[in-house]
Amino acid sequence: MKKKRLTEEEIDRLVIADADDISKWGKQIAVKPTSIRFSPSIIEKAKYLAKLHKSRGYQTWLKQVVEERIKQEEKLLSDFKRELKIASK
Repeated sequence: MKKKRLTEEEIDRLVIADADDISKWGKQIAVKPTSIRFSPSIIEKAKYLAKLHKSRGYQTWLKQVVEERIKQEEKLLSDFKRELKIASK
Protein backbone atom coordinates (compact mmCIF):
# COMPACT_ATOMS: atom_id res chain seq x y z
CA MET A 1 0.00 0.00 0.00
CA LYS A 2 1.39 3.37 -1.01
CA LYS A 3 1.86 6.07 1.59
CA LYS A 4 -0.13 9.22 0.95
CA ARG A 5 2.05 12.22 0.09
CA LEU A 6 1.40 15.11 2.44
CA THR A 7 0.56 18.50 1.02
CA GLU A 8 2.56 21.54 2.04
CA GLU A 9 -0.36 22.69 4.21
CA GLU A 10 -0.50 19.32 5.99
CA ILE A 11 3.23 19.42 6.64
CA ASP A 12 2.94 22.99 7.96
CA ARG A 13 0.14 21.96 10.32
CA LEU A 14 2.17 19.02 11.65
CA VAL A 15 5.28 21.12 12.18
CA ILE A 16 3.35 23.93 13.89
CA ALA A 17 1.54 21.45 16.13
CA ASP A 18 4.85 19.91 17.26
CA ALA A 19 6.94 23.11 17.32
CA ASP A 20 6.74 23.58 21.09
CA ASP A 21 7.30 19.89 21.92
CA ILE A 22 11.07 19.69 22.47
CA SER A 23 10.94 15.85 22.39
CA LYS A 24 9.96 16.02 18.71
CA TRP A 25 13.14 17.82 17.71
CA GLY A 26 16.59 16.36 17.18
CA LYS A 27 19.74 17.23 19.06
CA GLN A 28 20.74 20.90 18.91
CA ILE A 29 23.64 21.77 16.66
CA ALA A 30 26.16 24.56 16.83
CA VAL A 31 26.25 26.85 13.85
CA LYS A 32 29.51 28.53 12.96
CA PRO A 33 29.26 32.23 12.17
CA THR A 34 29.67 33.04 8.52
CA SER A 35 30.23 36.26 6.71
CA ILE A 36 27.48 37.94 4.77
CA ARG A 37 28.40 39.96 1.71
CA PHE A 38 26.58 43.19 0.97
CA SER A 39 26.86 45.49 -1.99
CA PRO A 40 28.94 48.65 -1.51
CA SER A 41 25.79 50.80 -1.63
CA ILE A 42 24.15 48.81 1.18
CA ILE A 43 27.33 49.08 3.27
CA GLU A 44 27.38 52.85 2.78
CA LYS A 45 23.74 53.09 3.85
CA ALA A 46 24.45 50.88 6.87
CA LYS A 47 27.41 53.08 7.84
CA TYR A 48 25.22 56.18 7.64
CA LEU A 49 22.43 54.61 9.70
CA ALA A 50 24.90 53.25 12.26
CA LYS A 51 26.19 56.81 12.78
CA LEU A 52 22.63 58.09 13.21
CA HIS A 53 22.05 55.44 15.86
CA LYS A 54 25.40 56.21 17.50
CA SER A 55 26.54 52.64 17.09
CA ARG A 56 30.18 51.61 17.42
CA GLY A 57 30.26 50.62 13.77
CA TYR A 58 28.07 49.50 10.94
CA GLN A 59 28.75 45.80 11.54
CA THR A 60 27.68 46.12 15.17
CA TRP A 61 24.57 47.99 14.07
CA LEU A 62 23.73 45.40 11.39
CA LYS A 63 24.15 42.57 13.91
CA GLN A 64 21.76 44.33 16.28
CA VAL A 65 19.21 44.92 13.49
CA VAL A 66 19.31 41.28 12.42
CA GLU A 67 18.98 40.01 16.01
CA GLU A 68 16.02 42.34 16.63
CA ARG A 69 14.35 41.20 13.41
CA ILE A 70 14.79 37.54 14.30
CA LYS A 71 13.19 38.13 17.72
CA GLN A 72 10.33 39.95 15.98
CA GLU A 73 9.82 37.10 13.52
CA GLU A 74 9.89 34.52 16.35
CA LYS A 75 7.22 36.47 18.24
CA LEU A 76 5.06 36.77 15.12
CA LEU A 77 5.35 33.02 14.54
CA SER A 78 4.53 32.28 18.18
CA ASP A 79 1.49 34.59 18.06
CA PHE A 80 0.38 33.00 14.78
CA LYS A 81 0.64 29.49 16.27
CA ARG A 82 -1.34 30.58 19.32
CA GLU A 83 -4.08 32.09 17.11
CA LEU A 84 -4.10 28.95 14.96
CA LYS A 85 -4.60 26.78 18.05
CA ILE A 86 -7.45 28.98 19.26
CA ALA A 87 -9.09 28.98 15.84
CA SER A 88 -8.87 25.19 15.53
CA LYS A 89 -10.72 24.57 18.82
